[in-house]
Amino acid sequence: MIDSSVCKWFKVTKSALVALFALCTLWPAQVNAASELHKQMVRDMKKCGSDQVEMTCVVEGKDGWLFLQESLLNATKRWNDNTPQIIAFKDSLEARGVKLIVVPVPDKLLAIPEQYSDKAKKGIKLPQYKKWVEKLRKHNVTVIDALDKIKELQKNQGNEMPMFEPYESHCTGPARLVLANMAADSIAPLLYGMNRKYYPHRDTIVDGTGNLYDLLHGQEIEYKIKEQKVLGTDGYKYRGSKKAPIIVIGDSNVGQGKSYGAHIGAYIAAATSVETFTISKVGGGNIGPQMFKGKGNFLEGKKAVVWVFDGRELYGHFKDPEF
Repeated sequence: MIDSSVCKWFKVTKSALVALFALCTLWPAQVNAASELHKQMVRDMKKCGSDQVEMTCVVEGKDGWLFLQESLLNATKRWNDNTPQIIAFKDSLEARGVKLIVVPVPDKLLAIPEQYSDKAKKGIKLPQYKKWVEKLRKHNVTVIDALDKIKELQKNQGNEMPMFEPYESHCTGPARLVLANMAADSIAPLLYGMNRKYYPHRDTIVDGTGNLYDLLHGQEIEYKIKEQKVLGTDGYKYRGSKKAPIIVIGDSNVGQGKSYGAHIGAYIAAATSVETFTISKVGGGNIGPQMFKGKGNFLEGKKAVVWVFDGRELYGHFKDPEF
């Protein structure tokens, strides 16, 4: 006669074996692909000098596509919880009658992972990103989550309207236009009854900046890109004024295209027919909550602050708000 404890042990062991068998037979390809991709990212980061801290370094992907080491860091490190700082920023602005719209620019590595490695053909999923968005929205923070839309547009229209280019870390004009239109939709309810102005678009050809190529090779690369330039009421490139009711702040993603009127602030003005004013600081994505320090009076009469920063910085710390 078999002892009951032996039977119990057998059932538990059998269940464990069944689960192990399922893991090994049903999902080995996915598990192996994810593991190999992670190993590749770690190797590339170590070539840059560290797989733990940000290095100003370029990682080479496929077919000449270039990525920043920080993008890989964002995809592999455990994220810090920076939501309390963002929620406090929202609350501080609301107390002044100003709405905050948070715009994390989808990271190049997450938007087009297939250009980094064949091991990433099925994408790079970051559960912490979805949790970040959900937590902020639960606290009534308006977040523009454009990652899936940018990925879809890149897949379906990438040849005609690419969301990213091989030699540049910033997204393209078409991608900035997507972000601006989504932000404009969130701002629209605040603008009823305001005077409207017409800011037309004009197709133009400009020089590509190729910041990653320059960083990797120490020299500029010459190429042209298409941009939709926004014109001001005077017929020249859009500029905006400090009296504008919509303020756009953030890192170099805010300034990208500003020299020819194709920046996010200009696109928001064109979408809302309401003037915007842009304040950008290179490398300053995580200091947004402190960009009005000592300038509290500047916010009087403002309707919205659109805070734009690179999504690859979401793993890091964000500053507490100061006014």
